[in-house]
Amino acid sequence: MDTVALLGCKTYDPALLLSLIEKEFDLLGIGADVFRGKKVVIKPNLLLGYAPEKAATTHPALVEAMGLYLKSRGAASVTLAESPGGPYHAPILNGIYRNCEMKDAAERAEITLNQDLTAVDLHAPDGKKSKMFHVLTPIAEADVIVNLCKLKTHALAAMTASVKNLFGVIPGIEKFEMHSRFRDPDDFFAMLVDLCRCLSGRARMISVCDAIVGMEGNGPSGGNPREIGCLIASENPFALDTVAAGLIGLTPGAVPLLRAADRDGVFPLGSEISVLGDRAEDFAVPDFVQAETNMQNKFSLTPKFLEPRPVIDRKKCVGCGTCMRSCPGKTITMVKKKAKINRAGCIRCYCCQELCTFKAVKIRKSPLLRLVQDTKTKGDRK
Repeated sequence: MDTVALLGCKTYDPALLLSLIEKEFDLLGIGADVFRGKKVVIKPNLLLGYAPEKAATTHPALVEAMGLYLKSRGAASVTLAESPGGPYHAPILNGIYRNCEMKDAAERAEITLNQDLTAVDLHAPDGKKSKMFHVLTPIAEADVIVNLCKLKTHALAAMTASVKNLFGVIPGIEKFEMHSRFRDPDDFFAMLVDLCRCLSGRARMISVCDAIVGMEGNGPSGGNPREIGCLIASENPFALDTVAAGLIGLTPGAVPLLRAADRDGVFPLGSEISVLGDRAEDFAVPDFVQAETNMQNKFSLTPKFLEPRPVIDRKKCVGCGTCMRSCPGKTITMVKKKAKINRAGCIRCYCCQELCTFKAVKIRKSPLLRLVQDTKTKGDRK
């Protein structure tokens, strides 16, 4: 039986977080020997250069606490490594470290912020969709990966926590190329399952989820902060995601990544999970607002022309071109200094929405699909 540790927490106090990490790792049977003399990499969620209070990124206090914990357990080195959305260049990366307050957290915990912009190929012979991955060098060379994720809703994946967070090991705009290569959502999520298995097969992986304040609505960047009030940890990222899904009102079957893990025989839906510490149901938020695209995950046979799609709010668009440069299908152009999406070529990966810091990319539903959603919501309330 897979085990998940969960403890209540309502504040981002580093001392409190350090004590909770110690307790959760003890509950999971993770001792100091796991880290002593090892090269450890912390992999946070640093989607873009957002301030911590936006709840789009892993909180710096948790990074600080984890760094202090790893140092106290004798890790030979502790490095924070992540490839945020967009280009993977030193000035951009350092700006994100600064804006997400990782620079100060790293200094307090005496951990290293990665400056190595190289990547290497990792073979995944057991992969169902991908047999090779190009990943950040420090990730590939780690003895232990601490997957320090954030619990959020997600326009494409329904939710993001531990498994989806690992997509950040793919450098820079190569992530957009992966979206283009795996245009079918089922293939994309199966690829992420392969990536997770590839990484966990090479290094000890421990996932810790920042579910103290998550993001609801149009995550992973366009939603709103919502208190959940707990910290979650597990050595099985799929088990952690299953528990996390329940906290925000999702069944495992409503999460494409968990469906993909079930299809590939990696982690069957309905697997028995032992939750240690506090009761998960005490932290469930049943009215957690889902992404507007979530209906497409519930109606897999919905015709493509009825699926939600991204559109540009011209009043908010500043013409920065980020969406155009990040579009895997190259379907976005600039017209009169405003972005325009070619509807026919859109693969509905929602990278444009994810990376727009001005919230100029909206989700538009067909009137028929909106009617179906409203009818279902009313039925659920009865």
